Amino acid sequence: MILFDCREGEPDRTGAAAIFEGFFDFESGEVRRSGSGVPRLRIGDERVWGFECWWRPDPERGGLTASDREQLETSKRLLRGLLRDARRGGLRGLPART
Repeated sequence: MILFDCREGEPDRTGAAAIFEGFFDFESGEVRRSGSGVPRLRIGDERVWGFECWWRPDPERGGLTASDREQLETSKRLLRGLLRDARRGGLRGLPART
């Protein structure tokens, strides 16, 4: 289950069912063990790397729950606060908020 699609410029797949394909080497695409690879998910014909989205197993196919939505909103607030604090602290590479 894709909880939140973090990719820019792509169709938003939040709430979509996904199939966990396993762990892979990001550069070569070769199969890896869980400790040394990046998770990859399939949404229809599209493949998404685990770091491009927030996801969780959903074996009962229950979809997004109220708890999922609450946790996502909390996470987004925390992330916005961290980014704001980093900008105020003068960390390089973060865009200035307009």
